[in-house]
Amino acid sequence: MTHRERVLHGDIASEHLVQLFDESDSRVEGVASFLYRGWQGNGPLLVVARPINWALIQARLEAKGCPVAAIIAEGRLVALDAATTMASFLEDDSPKPSLFDKHVGTTVSRLSKLGRLHAYGEMVDILAEQGRFRAAHELEILWNQLAARESFTLLCGYASAHFGDARDAEALHRICRAHTGVHADAADLLGTWLLNDRQSRYHTERGPEA
Repeated sequence: MTHRERVLHGDIASEHLVQLFDESDSRVEGVASFLYRGWQGNGPLLVVARPINWALIQARLEAKGCPVAAIIAEGRLVALDAATTMASFLEDDSPKPSLFDKHVGTTVSRLSKLGRLHAYGEMVDILAEQGRFRAAHELEILWNQLAARESFTLLCGYASAHFGDARDAEALHRICRAHTGVHADAADLLGTWLLNDRQSRYHTERGPEA
């Protein structure tokens, strides 16, 4: 299930995508394929992930033929620890815009000057895992504000299980609304069901919130 469009702000054209994953291998393959497409297009890459996930994604990228160590050495791929990066801009359980810009925005801006940036992030997934859906949504909005200033394609990955409780349907809906594209692979049965259920509950997709 997919809905795609671009956010256009003058000469800035960004995409902010979200994908639900049922299993670790689904995430690894989905993210590695996303980053591989960016590398094939000669664009820079940014990964903000749990170290265990990045290790698996890196191995999958290398298996596809992407020379990860070489493009890191060239400064065209930056890999950051999601928890450490998130801690640098969270205050009182909310992301602080000025700190987000300092610790994330500056990196995005630098990489964006090298070509079309493909970025993957799972800081929001850590927040969702902890039940901190409001903070996750606030962080998604900060990414949208950054997307109005810089051109990039961002993929946010969430574990489907974080939204398995029916009481979290509204949180999922708000998070999906903050994105320009919503997707789950057919093999991810829970993720597909959750997105179908969201569509039936709310009837219509809406664009990203400001």
